[in-house]
Amino acid sequence: MSWINDFDALASAGVIGFDAPAYVMGTQPRYYGHPALETLPDSLPQMNTQPKKDEFKPSKPKTGNPAWKKWLFGLMAAAGLIFGASKLKCVKNFITKITWTNIKDLPKKAWSGIQKGWNTFIGLFKRKTTP
Repeated sequence: MSWINDFDALASAGVIGFDAPAYVMGTQPRYYGHPALETLPDSLPQMNTQPKKDEFKPSKPKTGNPAWKKWLFGLMAAAGLIFGASKLKCVKNFITKITWTNIKDLPKKAWSGIQKGWNTFIGLFKRKTTP
C-alpha cells in the first residue's frame, strides 16, 4: 500500500473527514467526509511543480501613484512649509534684513569664503620653517 491508500483508508474508517492526500499535495480534493474504500479513485491530479529557486513573485502587478499626484503632494508640502516658516518670528526678522545689496554681494562673499577655506586646507600641509 502507498501513503495515499493509507490516508484514504483512514478517511473511509472515519478517522479523518477529508481528502488528506489532496491536501498534502495541494490539489483539488476528490471527496469530503467518509466514503467507502472501494469507491475511492486510485490516482490524484498532477501536483504543482516546485520552483527552481527561492523567490517571491507577487500575484498582482505593482501599482504606483501617478506622477501628477507626486508633484501635487510635493507642491502642497512645500507651500505648507513656507507658510509655517513665515509665521515664525525669527524668519520674519530675517526677511526684513534682506536687501538688494545683500543679494548682490552674496556671490562675492561665497567666493571669499571658499578661498579662505581652501587656503586653510592648503596651510595644513605646508611645512613650517623654524628660524
